[in-house]
Amino acid sequence: MPDPSSLDAVLIAGGKSSRFGEDKAFFDWNGEPLFQRQLKKLLALGPNQLWLSANGDQDYGELPNGVIRVDDDDEGLGPVGGLLNVFKRSEAERIVVLGVDLPLMEEGFLAKLVDDDSGIVPKTQRYWEPLAAVYPREAMLAILESAMEQGNRKLQRLLDKAEQSGVTRAYAVSEEEGLLFTNLNSREDLEKIDPHRRDEGLNLRRYRVERGWVEEGDRVAMEEPLEVRVNGQSVAVMMRTPGHDEELATGFLLTESVIESADDIAEIQHRPDLDPEAVGNSLEVTLKKETDLSELTRHVFTSSSCGVCGKATIESVFQQFSPIERGITLNSDFLLELPGKLRKQQETFDRTGGLHASALFSTEGELLLLREDVGRHNALDKVIGRSLRDQIDLSKMVLLVSGRISFELMQKALAGGIPAVAGISAPSSLAVKLARDSGQILVGFLRERGFNVYSGEVE
Repeated sequence: MPDPSSLDAVLIAGGKSSRFGEDKAFFDWNGEPLFQRQLKKLLALGPNQLWLSANGDQDYGELPNGVIRVDDDDEGLGPVGGLLNVFKRSEAERIVVLGVDLPLMEEGFLAKLVDDDSGIVPKTQRYWEPLAAVYPREAMLAILESAMEQGNRKLQRLLDKAEQSGVTRAYAVSEEEGLLFTNLNSREDLEKIDPHRRDEGLNLRRYRVERGWVEEGDRVAMEEPLEVRVNGQSVAVMMRTPGHDEELATGFLLTESVIESADDIAEIQHRPDLDPEAVGNSLEVTLKKETDLSELTRHVFTSSSCGVCGKATIESVFQQFSPIERGITLNSDFLLELPGKLRKQQETFDRTGGLHASALFSTEGELLLLREDVGRHNALDKVIGRSLRDQIDLSKMVLLVSGRISFELMQKALAGGIPAVAGISAPSSLAVKLARDSGQILVGFLRERGFNVYSGEVE
């Protein structure tokens, strides 16, 4: 495990943002300036020192404790100048970097990079992603200074050199992770990002090895069900992040061969005649001609991975599954050991890098059962199915999943009577609500250095 005292962090927030029309660092992102939101992500990693590479013309107000502002020394150097300024001042062995204009970047992804003990830079098939990465400070500083002397300011070329020299290594960005690197360069980019801006604020307890327990606010991605009706008939209920629902429904109907083009749709709109809680979550599609939907209905309801088909609200879940009556007691030391135990047993993941995992632990920390699958829901179903066949008492178990925690995973855990669920990544808003209403412990961003408690009590 890397030494946390050797880690600094820097938010690159300088520049003029000329293409965007205003300073991106101060753009209102769900009620707060974007730079403040990004600083919180870095602070959650527990760095020894957090640097703000800033625009000298701007007033950033009172900064959180532990944040040091460093203004750009030279205009026109871009991110290279910001990195150089901080790398010169820092004394840490490694520095985690985040660009202010990557609003969708998740703390969990950064934590994954930080958990590595070397310099690691994400890379797509063509490009490096230098502004969500971890650098070995001293070695990278030498490369940056040498490049400045030679007039080379292209980070892409510098990172090629860093990789060739063994200073950094590449992290292959998956298609799903690629969304995290959506860059806010222009107003047009807001159109791409807007559907993913839907999030919800809540209070939680955060534990980090370096600073113990802290109570603070956080934001989770919004998750809600969307019913799609065609010509008055309900054909699917899918979980989604609200926004651009008409596009979602149109694409769904095309891929399910219900329509051949958008011209086949006479009208598409949200149903206004529902109770207030359901408004916005039911979409009526009227086609220009009658269509046999019986095969589509059977197909969608039997094979969909959403896990909540036919259930429009969270309240309907409790009609089938009872809340947890007798919980279990967990502590921080117990939880911090689980990710390492899971990782050691992911044999197929080691070979392929392409599988999700669900694992069942006893309250003594023993890994009792682990299953991997290309589908998150499938991996959990396998664990529950095996437990039922072996007559394992799930009411005394802890479930650990390798990725994010969605509503359907919490629902499946509740169906099995599992009192505690932990995930390597973030939960959704509906997952948190279900956990709190059902009496389940819900832990997210579980790493070797800390975790967040979204529901229940952890000692």
